[in-house]
This record gives sequence, structure tokens and C-alpha cells, in this order.
Amino acid sequence: MCCQAAVGVLVRSVSTMDTDIKSSKDMLQQTLAWFIEATKSCILSSWRKLKICEELFCTLLNGISQITVSRGGQLLPVLLIPLKPLVVSTCSQADMAGSSPGALFEAVVKLSCEIIEFGWTKDRALVDTFVMRLAAYVRERNDYEEEDGKGKEAVPVIRLNVIRLLAELCVCLKKWEVVDMILPLFIEHLEEGDASSPSSLRLRLLDAISRVACLGFEKSYRESIVLMTRSYLDKVKALGASENNTVPSEATTERTETLPAGFLLVASNLTSTKLRSDYRHRLLSLCSDVGLVAESKSGRSGADLMGPLLPAVADICSDFDPVSTVEPSLLKLFRNLWFYVVLFGLAPPIQNNEAPTKPVSTSLGTAESSSAIALQAVAGPYMWNSQWSVAVQRIAQGTPPLVVSSVKWLEDELELNTLHNPGSRGGNGNENSAVGQRAALSAALGGRVEVAAMNTISGVKATYLLAVAFLEILRFSCNGGILSATSTLNRSNSAFSCVFEYLLTPNLTPAVTQCLTAVAHRAFETVLSWLDDRISDIGEGADVRESVLSVHACFLIKSMSQRDEHVRDVSVKLLTQLKEKFPQVLWNSSCLDLLLISVHNELTSGPVSDPAWVATVRSLYQKIAREWLTSALSYAPCTTQGLIQENFCKPSGVQRTQHTADVVSLLSEIRICSGKNDWNGIRTANVPAVMDSAAAASGAKKEAPDFTLEVLSTAVVSATVKCNHAGEIAGMRRLFSTMGGINMGMSPPGTQSLHPHQSFDEVFVSKFVSLLQNFVVAAEKQPIDNSQFRETCSQATALLLDHMVSDSRANLEGFSQLIRLLCWCPAYISTPDAMETGIYIWTWLVSAAPSLGPLVLAELVDAWLWTIDTKRGLFASDMNYCGPDAKLRPHLIAGEPEAPPEKDPVEAIIAHRLWLGFFIDRFEVVRHDSIEQLLLLGRMLQGTMKSPAHFSHHPAATGTFFTAMLLGLKFCSCQSQSNLQKCNMGLQLLEDRVYR
Repeated sequence: MCCQAAVGVLVRSVSTMDTDIKSSKDMLQQTLAWFIEATKSCILSSWRKLKICEELFCTLLNGISQITVSRGGQLLPVLLIPLKPLVVSTCSQADMAGSSPGALFEAVVKLSCEIIEFGWTKDRALVDTFVMRLAAYVRERNDYEEEDGKGKEAVPVIRLNVIRLLAELCVCLKKWEVVDMILPLFIEHLEEGDASSPSSLRLRLLDAISRVACLGFEKSYRESIVLMTRSYLDKVKALGASENNTVPSEATTERTETLPAGFLLVASNLTSTKLRSDYRHRLLSLCSDVGLVAESKSGRSGADLMGPLLPAVADICSDFDPVSTVEPSLLKLFRNLWFYVVLFGLAPPIQNNEAPTKPVSTSLGTAESSSAIALQAVAGPYMWNSQWSVAVQRIAQGTPPLVVSSVKWLEDELELNTLHNPGSRGGNGNENSAVGQRAALSAALGGRVEVAAMNTISGVKATYLLAVAFLEILRFSCNGGILSATSTLNRSNSAFSCVFEYLLTPNLTPAVTQCLTAVAHRAFETVLSWLDDRISDIGEGADVRESVLSVHACFLIKSMSQRDEHVRDVSVKLLTQLKEKFPQVLWNSSCLDLLLISVHNELTSGPVSDPAWVATVRSLYQKIAREWLTSALSYAPCTTQGLIQENFCKPSGVQRTQHTADVVSLLSEIRICSGKNDWNGIRTANVPAVMDSAAAASGAKKEAPDFTLEVLSTAVVSATVKCNHAGEIAGMRRLFSTMGGINMGMSPPGTQSLHPHQSFDEVFVSKFVSLLQNFVVAAEKQPIDNSQFRETCSQATALLLDHMVSDSRANLEGFSQLIRLLCWCPAYISTPDAMETGIYIWTWLVSAAPSLGPLVLAELVDAWLWTIDTKRGLFASDMNYCGPDAKLRPHLIAGEPEAPPEKDPVEAIIAHRLWLGFFIDRFEVVRHDSIEQLLLLGRMLQGTMKSPAHFSHHPAATGTFFTAMLLGLKFCSCQSQSNLQKCNMGLQLLEDRVYR
């Protein structure tokens, strides 16, 4: 520490000297000489690996840099002459065996970069001379080859480390001029010098040029990549030329480690779009060439030759948009890559996604048949390096669908035959190989293709179709079938857009059509499995799962307008299966909106007017939309009506006018009534409490027991009311902004206001909170004005939703009290009218902002449990004055007469009945996709079933009581759902309480 402090003092002292005095110049030069000698002593010391020695060395070099820079280039000639020996000495002592070159080496690299950067504009010629003198050590042979040829000594450490240092200089300086000085020396030695044959020197030079290529200078990048790709291909070809076992270990290391690591390094660091595109093309070309060479090597495994390249290919394809326009030449290279990936068994199994259990194969002499490899590739286990398996999955995310155009399909027999070497074990002349490929294809497609049709497919075509199956199935298994690299915002990022590209290709043979249709179904099964595996996820994981489900459902809805009848049929089948497997998609707002507007949008966007197609698609959309809405209404009429109303609120006036006819004709036929409905059997909407809640959610007033709810008319009226309230809030917000806000504290001129400037949200939230609190207080004394209460709640809800739209972060901190009052006020007031208003508001909230669903339900559950604790409505167990028999006391029934309660208990019971109908509706919506909300409902039911003694004995409570029991039994029926397997014990206990 003392030495370091002394160095610091000395640096500050000499830096303040007058530069015009000769003595000061001499002192500066002498100080530099002292520092350089001291650094050499640190390098040569046996203590150089101690941390204190390394810190002193770094301090000395930092002092050298500060002194040199402080004199504006005057000391450059004095410094650069002794700096080269210092650098060389460091390289002679640095231990580069590990991953880190050491602190001394890194400090020297840092000093060299600082001095070169500083002298670049001061004395360019001097800096160039310094760099070239260092580069001269690359040429130095040092006679490490013995003249008698008996053997070779190790390459001098100093030479290897100087190469590493020069590469680090190129990377740190990022100057193409420095690269142009150094790189030619590297390439010269690799091609013609003593590094042209396998050696540690060659490995170090290859590592160096891969680092240089990462900088993205076009000339140096191209020279480096051409040399690296040629070197790898030469090594692969050389394996077949020498059948003896005298291959140098350095040659194997170069092929399996150094070059693949260099390829990956370049792929990870290139940033130029142009160069990444070029590099992608070169790597895919290399894979194609390697695959063809490997295929010709009878008895050798192509996986060992192509596998090391896959991580680099995966990285360079990670930012490639698979649905963008792709040149045919690049698409064929992708086709070739997947052809060989399947042929060599490099893809992970698609029948069972187990982790690799076998270690990487190191033998190149295994003579397994191609049919056995193909079958094992489909069924597993995976027999290669696990990193290659991950790389193939990543490549699948960035591979476009293997269809070249609408005219010429890539499964052309002649092109595919060129990928095989006819004389190899997998060539097209080997019928056993063709049988094996067809068997593997049939297994991959789950036996969906007829045997007669499969036998008409040739061996190479079967391999290609197997590659398509692997590609598309892996595309769905990795990320749920979401194309993360899509660059356009208006394009669906569902991977079904890739799968359907094959089906849209014209002039397909029946056998190929069967195979491609089977691929679509296998891909669909894969995404169902992916979604099912995440059925128990909560929080962000659940949001991702539901987003994936929504994206695929929306794509299938849009695909129903395709002109190809087969594609339309496949879309309808897959969408139907998706609804059956995951019913929560019925209440997805994106899907419902798309379903209602697609009839118009898809039909009017067609380039050619085709009346027959328009009529067919319109009829199909009407049929699917009617089934969709009918099913959604039959299970959750409240939420479904809320979503329909939101759909009417979203489009502008022009858009609404354009598709009104289709929507009107669709919705005008749908009704909900206590009699005959549009669905078969008894469903949730047949429950009287749910029916009443549905009427409340729609905004309509139920006047008679046989009330019929017309979905269209009530949706239009309620949507108009909501739009009016939203318009009021938006208008007030604009006026508030125009006026510059409201200063709530009016202060005299010249004095400061005691009240801070308040925002629009703060002003109106506090206002609505005050109004709602007044309603609660007034309800304790006398009946409230129900119309005014409804108006206030609607305006408060419009304010909340307007805030969520205007604030992308949806900060609800200031709105928590408002949300709580909107949920609690109907419980406080406990009248049917207030509860109808509450259900209308709650439905509006969860439909317009589904993200508020858990928060709203949590508040409602707390409010429900509060009614249990305060013995209100259904839970007024201590009320003696209940029923007609109370009026007969003491004349006909024993007991003292009591005065009737101030409030009619029946009203609070009916309010609970409406409330239960809303809970049942929300249960049907969240039972499959939100464990958090199911647990909230479970908490509510646990409190409800805690004791049979806390229920009201009033005769009017009978129906409400059994409605609560129905909700409990419906909740307990979730025991069979996979997302609640961990809660089975609690569900069984709850079921026992219900029955007791």
C-alpha cells in the first residue's frame, strides 16, 4: 500500500511540473524509466501472482498512462520504445491456460490501448510502428521445429500470448486500421506459414481471427469467415481421406471445439443486419456442405460432424423473422439443414420430451442403419450432446416454413435427391432406407396417414416430410407456438401461420396433403400439451399461458375466411377442440371481438369478388359465432353480456356502421329466458339466481318471472349508456387539462396556497369517494335514490377505466379506495336495486379490464364475509321476527310478540341471491384459468359453510340458501381439474360441509 501511495504522489508531482524547463523534462523521462523498470521487476518476480503485486503493477501502469497523457504526446517516443519489451515480457510470463489471462496481462492490454488511442491523433506513424513491432512476433518461428525432424517442441508461450494480446487490442480499440495491420499476418500464417498444419499455434490464431470477425468490419469479417468455414469443411473432408488413427489431437480440437466456438462467438457478437444476414447464409451453406460430405462417409456419423455447428446456427437465427419474405436460395439452405438434422437424428424426440439420457457419442465408426436412427430420433432417447438438442429447438423458432413459393414446392424430387449421396447407406437407391424413413414419418404423425398413401411416398420425400414434422412440432413445443421474432405488429405471431403455409400450397398430391394435415394436427396436439403442462401456473406464468391460448384462437378464427375449403375445415376443427379443452377462451375479449368483426373485415379485404366464397364464409362465421355466444351465455351470461357491450363500445362510429348488419342478424336471434333456450340441457344460465343476475348485468329491469332477456337490445342500450359516461369523463379530463388544473386552495394575491396542485384523477377520485360514502351513511337512515346511486357508480367506473386507458402502467394506487367502495357499497346498502347496480358495475369492470378481475373478486369476497360477521340478509340468524308465524304470537304460537324490523329482511336476502348469481357466473369464467380467483371463491365458501347455524330461518331465504349450496357443490366438482390437484383435500372437506 505504501508503494502504491508513493506512486500516486510521484505522478501528481511530476504532472504539475513546468513542461518548458529542461530539468522537468528530464525528471519526467526518468520517472517513466523508473516505473517501467519497476513493472518489469513485478513481472519477473516470483510473487507476481500475489494480489498485492498485481495491484502495484496496475498502479504503475496507470501512472505511466497518466504521465504520458498529461504531456500531450511529448513523451510518446520516449515511452513506446521501452513499452514493447515490457509488453513482450508480460506475454512471456502470462499464464493463458485458464479462462482468464490474469491481472498483469489485462493491465498491459489496457495500457497499450490507452497509449495507442491517445497517440492515434498525436503521432500516427509512431503508433503504427509500435503495433507492427508487436505483430512481428507472430512471424517469429524461433526454431522451435527441430531440424532433424524427430519431433516438435511446444510453440513458445510468448508467441501464443502476443497473438492473444493483438486480438485483444483489435477488440478494445475497434479501429479498422489496426485490424488491417494485424489480420493479414494471422491469415498468412494460417494459410501458408507454420500454422497451416494442426498445432496449438493454429488454434490460437483461429481463436484470434474469430474475435476480430466479431468487430463487424466488412473486409476483415469476410476474410475471417471464409477462412474459418473453409477450414472446417477441409477438416470434415479429411476425416474420410485418412482411415488410420494418426489424426493429430489438435486437428480434432480444431473441428470439435475451436472452430465451433469461433462460429458461436461471431454469431453472438455481430450487430450489423447486413453482416448477420450474410453470416446466416454462410453458416447454412456450410451445414449443407457438411451434411452432404457426411452423408457420403459410409460408416461415419454425420451428427458428430454437423452437431458442433448447431449452437452458432441457432444464435444467428435467433433474430430471424420466420414469417418474413425469404429468398428461395436461403429457404433451400434451411430445407437442407433440417433434412440433415432429421437424417442424422440431431433433433430432440417429438414423441416424448424427456431430457437426454445418453452421453454424447464420440465414435465416428458406428454403422447404424439410417432407419434405426430415424425411428430413434422420433421416439428417443436422445443420443447426442444436450446442447445440440437445445440448439435445434432454437433453430426451429427462427426457421421459415419450408415452402418456396405458391408455384414450386420444395418437396421437388430431383432437388431432394441431390441431398443424398446415391452410393451412401441413405441414398435413394436403398429401399430399406426408404422403408425406414416412411416408418419414422408414420410414427411422427401418430399414424394419421393411410398405409396405402404412405407407400406412395419416396424415401427422400419421406425424409423431407419428416423434417417438416420435426420443425413444426418443435416450433410449438419450445415457446407454445409463439413467433417471438416477428417484426410486424399487425401480423399474427401464432406459429399456425407457418403450419398453414404448407396446406395453402396448390397442386399437392393426396398423400402429401394427408401428411401435411397430420403435421398440423400434431402441432396442435403439441400446443395443447404445452398449455396443459402449465395449467397450474399462477401470476406471470398464467398470463403467458392465457396469452398463448388467445393468440392461437385468434389466428384460427381469422383462418376460417381462407379461400381453401380444406384450410377452413382444419381451422374449424382445431378451434372447436381448443374451446372444448380450454373453455376459458369463450370469454377472452380479443377472441370475441375478432369473431364479431371478422365477418365484415375478412370478407371486405379480399382482392377478388367471389359471391360464392363470400356467402360460404359469411354462413360459416355466423354459425361459429352463434355457437360461441350461445355456449358462453349458457355458462356465464353476466360476463358474456359485458363483453358484448364492450365490443359495441370499442369501434368508432364508421366501423360500427359497417359491421352492424352482420352483428345484428347474429345477436337478434339470441335470447335468455326461463323457458326454452338455445342450448341443450340445464346449464348455469338456467339457475334462477344467475338469470336474475344476468338481467342486472345487462342493465335491463326484470319486471316479471317469465322475463325474456334480448341480448341485442339490452347490449345496445347499455353500450350507449357506458359510452356516454366515458365521453363525459374524457370531456372533463380535456377541459381540466386545458384549464391547467384546479388549485383547490384559493389564496389571496401575494400569498402561497396551503393546498398543493391536484391532478384530475385526484380531484375526481376524492369526489366520488365522498359521494359513495354519503350513500352508505344515508342508507342506514332511509332509502337512497337508486337512480342517483347508479349514476354515481357508473361515472366512477368510467373514471377508473379511463385512467387505465390513459396510463399504460395502470397505476391503481390512488384508486384502491374507489374500487373498494364500488364493491362494498351494495353490500352495505343491501337492497335488490343496489345489488343490481353493483352487478352491473362489477360486470363492467371485469369485462372492460380483465386485469381487475382478481382485485374486484377479492373485495367482493371480503364484503361477503363481512355480511356473515354482521348477520345480514342470508346470514341474519338472530332475527326472531321472520315469516308469517311471527304474526300469530302469542295467540296461536307460543312466544312474546315483537315489533317488525325497521328494514324488510327479504330485501337483503334477495340482494344475497343476486350476489350469488354473479359469483356463480364468475366461477364459470375463472374455474379453468385463474387459480388465484378460485382460491378466493374457496375462501368465501369456507366462510359460508362454516356453520349451519348462521343462516337465516326466514322462509324467503330457502331458495338463496340452496343457491349457495349449489355454488359450493359446483366448486367441489373442480376436484377432477388438473389445476386444482393440490387442493383436493380442501375441496373434499368443503364438500363434506355442504352435505352436512
